[in-house]
Amino acid sequence: MKIFPPQIWRLKEELYSIVFGKCEDCGEIMYPYRPVCRKCGSMRVIKVKSKGYGTLIRYTISYQHREGYEKLSPMIVGSVLLDEGIEIAAPISADPEEVRKGMRLQAALRKYYVDSSNGLIVYGIKFRPADQD
Repeated sequence: MKIFPPQIWRLKEELYSIVFGKCEDCGEIMYPYRPVCRKCGSMRVIKVKSKGYGTLIRYTISYQHREGYEKLSPMIVGSVLLDEGIEIAAPISADPEEVRKGMRLQAALRKYYVDSSNGLIVYGIKFRPADQD
């Protein structure tokens, strides 16, 4: 897949953090961010950056992989209910034996893959088990 640095630069906020919208008129929360409220139609929507903590609701573990992605197997993908009330699907970076429903997770910036055509490393958000403090 050909990745262009200007494309990554334009999408850096969405790729490297979890940003959602909150309507200042009705309080509706929207993920992903959009400039117009889907509930009341207001254009008074502010961008809010998530703290990145949540709870795993459901997950699946895939042991199949595409050619070139052998190092990513097994791949864990789950639905995470963020503390802000948003449910998102995201990759989970953890030992498959330790993953369970209800576990606390936190977002972390992780390497997704390396573009073989130009060597550009693509990063994104994955979730990992939250620190137990």
